[in-house]
Amino acid sequence: MHSVEISAKTLEEARKAAAFQLGVSEDEIDVEILEEPRKILGVIGSGQYRIRATYMESKAEVITPAEETEAPDEEAPVAETLIAPPEAQPTAEPAPAAVSPPSPVTEQPDDPNSLVAERARQITEDIISLMGIPQRVTIANVSPEQVELTIEDDDEQVGLLIGRHGATLDALQLIVAIAANCGIQDGCRVILDAHDYRQRRADMLRDMAHSLAIQVKQTGREEVLTDLKSYERRIIHLELRDDPDVETYSAGEGRDRQLIIAPTSSPSYDS
Repeated sequence: MHSVEISAKTLEEARKAAAFQLGVSEDEIDVEILEEPRKILGVIGSGQYRIRATYMESKAEVITPAEETEAPDEEAPVAETLIAPPEAQPTAEPAPAAVSPPSPVTEQPDDPNSLVAERARQITEDIISLMGIPQRVTIANVSPEQVELTIEDDDEQVGLLIGRHGATLDALQLIVAIAANCGIQDGCRVILDAHDYRQRRADMLRDMAHSLAIQVKQTGREEVLTDLKSYERRIIHLELRDDPDVETYSAGEGRDRQLIIAPTSSPSYDS
C-alpha cells in the first residue's frame, strides 16, 4: 500500500497529480478528501483541496506460499490468471461534499438577536474577504428590533463596499440579513454600515429637507424628490412632520415613487 498527500485548486487536478506521483492510473487509487476550500453561501471561496491518495495492491497480485508450490499451467498465461485487469477493479469516486446554508435552529435560542448579530458579523467578514477587501466587522448594537454592524474603515477601498448612493452596501446588507436569520423563528432586522455612511446620509437628508421646506414656504411651490429609497423618504417625512407650514407625501409606484414637499395650502394626499 502506497499513499501520498496532494494539494491542488480542484479535486480533479489533485487526483491526476496523485496518480502521476504514484505511477498508476486514476482508477487504481482511493481518494480521501482531507481539506477543501471554504464555502460561503454555497460559493467556493479561498483555499485548496488536499487529498490523501492510496494505491492498494490487488489481492489477486499476492501469491500465497501454497500457490508457489504448484506448477503453473504452461498453456495458461500466468499474468492473466493471477492478475485481474485494471478494468475489473473499479474505484468508487468520492462523494462530493454537500453545500448547505447555516443549520436551521430547531429551538428558539434564549437570545436570538445576539445569535443573528454574531452570524451576521462572521458572514460579512467572510464575504468582504472574498471580495479582496479585508476589513474588521464589529457589532455596534443589539436591540429587540434590530442588530447593527459596522465595517471598520482601515482601508481606502472601503468606498467600494458602499457603492453609488449606497447600492453595494444595501445589497450586501440584504444577503447578510437573509443568511444570518436562517432558521430563526422570529428574525430581526440587520443594519450594516461602513465608514458611518448611513449616519452621514441621514444627516444630509435632514439638512436637505429643511432647506427645501424653506424654499417651499418662500415660493409657494412644491418640491419633488426622486431616486430615494423607502427608508430615506421616511427620514424626510419624520423630519418635517412637525412643521405646520409644509406637508410631505409620496406618489407613484416602485422606482418611480417620488416624495413631494408642498405648502400646507395644497391638497392633501395619502403617503
